[in-house]
Amino acid sequence: MKDNKKIITANWGHIDPFKISDYLKAGGYAALKKFVSEMKPQAVISEIKKSGLSGRGGAGFGAGEKFKMVAENKRSEKYFICNLDESEPGTYKDRMIVDNDPHLLLEGIIIAAVAVGAHKAYIYINGNYGKQKEILETALLAARAKNFWGAGILDSEYDLDIEIFSGAGAYICGEETALINSIEGNRGEPKLRPPFPTEVGLFGCPTCVNNAETIANIPWIILNGGKKYAKIGAACSPGMKLYILGGSVKKTGVVEAPTGLTIRQLIDDLGGGVTRGKEFWFAQIGGASGRLVMENELDTTLTFSHDCPIPLGSGAVLVVEKAANIYDLILSWTEFFRRESCGKCVPCREGTFRLNEIANRLGDGEISDRDKEALQDILWTLENTTFCPLGKFAAVAMRDAVEKGILTY
Repeated sequence: MKDNKKIITANWGHIDPFKISDYLKAGGYAALKKFVSEMKPQAVISEIKKSGLSGRGGAGFGAGEKFKMVAENKRSEKYFICNLDESEPGTYKDRMIVDNDPHLLLEGIIIAAVAVGAHKAYIYINGNYGKQKEILETALLAARAKNFWGAGILDSEYDLDIEIFSGAGAYICGEETALINSIEGNRGEPKLRPPFPTEVGLFGCPTCVNNAETIANIPWIILNGGKKYAKIGAACSPGMKLYILGGSVKKTGVVEAPTGLTIRQLIDDLGGGVTRGKEFWFAQIGGASGRLVMENELDTTLTFSHDCPIPLGSGAVLVVEKAANIYDLILSWTEFFRRESCGKCVPCREGTFRLNEIANRLGDGEISDRDKEALQDILWTLENTTFCPLGKFAAVAMRDAVEKGILTY
């Protein structure tokens, strides 16, 4: 497959995640050494902007633009946060980065944090990731012993402290303002924007929040240049992407491939096609909040561009075969969003609850004409009136299931 070079997964299976010596033998921390000895923070940000790297958490916002906003802020106190919350069903790519190559992530965090002018970085990790927290704690101790972070990084003028913060496994805390609230000791719920975290973030200071996968691309970009990275994958959102293949596909798991692939390529080329004896029904792209894709839509190209009809999101691809119970699926989607709603706004708090109630009645075959009318009102309310995107996400799969004839009642 064109551009099928490995950036994030290059070391997977070849190094011991608990041994910094393995990472160093594989060329690890060369990007940090290059930054400290040859580059200025502005040059790092320039390379990230040239690369076209977009956020891999789902929103797809330009990483370089976010770095620039924080770096140019005149406040002396700034923060950098690695978002490793990852609480959406079917999405576990960030966890796999830690499992296989924690120092790659750590190197990216150090470079990014120093580049934006932060002296304190947080790794906000899902509270259920006990093993991954242990791996990161070991990596942090080993890296500090090598003077890769702390006071006077590699005998330079750069200082950086790094702390791991465990969340409670709440999906809403994947949203950056809710994540910031959580670190501050407040309830994990989103804040009104503007001001954005790049202006007023953690403890009221300029803060850069980036997804773990996004950050893991940074060492390669520093070593090879932003222009080279920009030539990989789709021009509108270049680079490599971690895709999570699941469901009725022959090869499940996390695979690294360029952006700009079609859904059919992901299923057939990377996933080996639909499981033998199964018949394709639809695919869900981007996790529990993702769009449902029918057979005639499989040639849609996936990017982070706002013009892309099927958002790539987290990169999760769930292949569903025709024997699957759609009512069980819908119930699992609606239960998840009902449980994960923070309750801050009435449309989401009540809407996700009502949607789950109707899903239960659907499964029991007891849906009424009144439910059918209410369903459309609830979906519209979630899509248009909630405080943050969680409510909108809660309506996506149900809306597609109804409009594309997947769900019949």
